Amino acid sequence: MSEIRNLIFSFLGVFALALFLFPFFIGWQEKNHIGQKIKKEGPNLHLYKENTPSMGGMIIVLSGLLVLSLFQKFTPQMGIILITLLSFGGLGLLDDYFKCFRGEPWSLKARHKFLLQLVLAVFILAIAFPLFPHHLAISRGGRVIELGSIPFFLYSLFLILASANAFNIADGLDGLSAGCGILTFSFWMVVFLLQGDYSLAQVAVIFSGALLSFLWFNFWPTRIFMGDCGSLSLGALMGVLALFSGYSWLLALVGIVYVLDTLSVILQVFSFRVFGKRIFLMSPLHHHFELRGEKESKITVRFWIIQAVAVVVALLSMVGG
Repeated sequence: MSEIRNLIFSFLGVFALALFLFPFFIGWQEKNHIGQKIKKEGPNLHLYKENTPSMGGMIIVLSGLLVLSLFQKFTPQMGIILITLLSFGGLGLLDDYFKCFRGEPWSLKARHKFLLQLVLAVFILAIAFPLFPHHLAISRGGRVIELGSIPFFLYSLFLILASANAFNIADGLDGLSAGCGILTFSFWMVVFLLQGDYSLAQVAVIFSGALLSFLWFNFWPTRIFMGDCGSLSLGALMGVLALFSGYSWLLALVGIVYVLDTLSVILQVFSFRVFGKRIFLMSPLHHHFELRGEKESKITVRFWIIQAVAVVVALLSMVGG
């Protein structure tokens, strides 16, 4: 019971801390005229959001790490969590700097950003590789698919990079990534509780709480954006938690909204370059529905519902067999 009590206290603690900090952070940006620049290639519907405060991921990550330090001792697992958040968060913060302080909507070039992500992911795996189970757990009944060292390394590298970028791509509507992130982190909390790993369950519940406080200010009409500092670090963290669990293959299901948004971008680019035609009015997928006339808040809530159903299906898949 003490572990469950600590989970509850850590959730409430990070929620209260971030809820307290966000108004000061938002007010500081508004006072100094710091804000997100909107890409002109995006929907015209979003142009009114120009100069909205951003970099909310800083508060999410820092609040989460502070509360985590109060409840957890430093272990190799916690070290990997710390390195993941600070490295990908630092890269995202560099990107946010160009967007918010230099007024450059596109900031770092995509290829440069991906190369830096690749270096960071390889560094994380080089340290964490012995800590991850080198298999894919199919069910709680003990069925697993064993992977060799090289296949598992390449698979893990893909998972971390895909998770970080998918979270970033989906961060395009007020409340979308935050709400879906709460559901995904909550899933990993349940998985680790079932496995008896309260340390990693606490990581998941803390960042669910931090995202919930962010959602208080991020839901339509937003007062602050997450920024790449939050989306890259939290996306990478999702990938790392999935690898720790052994059920990493379920990330594609419990992050179904991220997968759909990312696939829509890939399909759109492929179709346009090969056939000269667009499949969607605009990608990612959430912008397609916007241009069809759907309200932003309605799209967000419906995507949350899709993600919630996928999480339930994933839990049933995990306990089955």
